[in-house]
Amino acid sequence: MLPASSKNFLKFTEIVDMSTIRIPTSFNIDLEFEIPEFHRRFIAWLIDHAIILLYWFMAYYLLTHGAGAMKSDENGWSLAEIIGIPAALYLLLAEIWMNGQSVGKKMMHIRVINMNGGKPSVWQFVIRWLLRPVDDAFLLGLFAVIFSKYSQRIGDIAAGTILISTHTKIDLDETVFMEMAQDYVPHFPQVMQLSDRDLNTIRSLLERARGNDNFHIAATAAEKVKSVLKIDSSMPPFEFLETLLMDYNYISVQ
Repeated sequence: MLPASSKNFLKFTEIVDMSTIRIPTSFNIDLEFEIPEFHRRFIAWLIDHAIILLYWFMAYYLLTHGAGAMKSDENGWSLAEIIGIPAALYLLLAEIWMNGQSVGKKMMHIRVINMNGGKPSVWQFVIRWLLRPVDDAFLLGLFAVIFSKYSQRIGDIAAGTILISTHTKIDLDETVFMEMAQDYVPHFPQVMQLSDRDLNTIRSLLERARGNDNFHIAATAAEKVKSVLKIDSSMPPFEFLETLLMDYNYISVQ
């Protein structure tokens, strides 16, 4: 069993400057993300709330003027309660289903990630959603964004999440999983000692190495993984990292 220090490739994040966050990895290669400008966050907020407002108008009209229109308090439900449930859940469900994005965030190229650089858990999404009213009250969220170290609102601080720009060249992939052929034969079963987060880091580094045609990044990552997993292989770095990802995908669904 690997010690926790070896299994957790993504470590504590630190701010490089007011617009960039750096996520160190155990490969001695840093992944950097841009913190979105305030105006982009604000526009995303406006878009999402415009969608909610439009939904309110359309739902209210259909419920009161459409075929079989309902009367207020019919069957013990008020129109506000019927309309309000989807509107209240929109941001939560959108971020869960759209990998940290709502319609507004997607249009403004913004995404929610956790403080380790990966996809937040459902509970992290729930916590930031539950604290949204606190952020909206007396502009507390705005002050938190301005004065917090990582430009986080209160909900993000409590949930351990942060907003990043998806415009950056180096981005953590949405998922490590890919479809594999049924007759695939894995080469390195030791890969199962790693977590999804670890494999996401490897995949991100592989994408970066490919994009920049940087053999050194791939070689450094491959040697580190071989050392951690105690693998002896002469396979070229790019092929080795790709094989690790395929092995993980195949074995994890068996």
